[in-house]
Amino acid sequence: MLVGGTAGLSVTKSDSDDDPTTTVSISPQLGYFVIDKLAADLILSAESQSDGDNSVAVLGIGAGGRYFFDYLYGGVDLQYRQATYDFEISDKITSTAMFGTLKAGYLIPLSQRAFVDLRGSYQMGLGDYGGDSSGKNESSGLGFTAGLQVLFGN
Repeated sequence: MLVGGTAGLSVTKSDSDDDPTTTVSISPQLGYFVIDKLAADLILSAESQSDGDNSVAVLGIGAGGRYFFDYLYGGVDLQYRQATYDFEISDKITSTAMFGTLKAGYLIPLSQRAFVDLRGSYQMGLGDYGGDSSGKNESSGLGFTAGLQVLFGN
């Protein structure tokens, strides 16, 4: 079993006159080796973004898998997310959507059971938005993350 995930904190400004936007994210992950080198994953995610007047909260749950080639791995996952937008100039709105992710990573051993997880991913929207939003989910994004993985069991 692999237990781990990623966490992040960023503060950004679009330009020097804007208020800073603070983003906090956490994505725990639980992987269980169903056969040698193939792990089935349970994925949770939470993200909060705020600039003082406006905020966005995103919660997600998903499942996927990773195949390991020694310390390298590749995988896919499917995730359902709900986002709540609270803007100063409008009412709260909620949207739901499905996302698919292709990922590849490398585990850097810290010990025999602990690893730094460096990952690149490409995420794409699937289907239509639900909730207070409508339309086709055509979002996509390329990402790079770092996290920690701990191996339990044999």
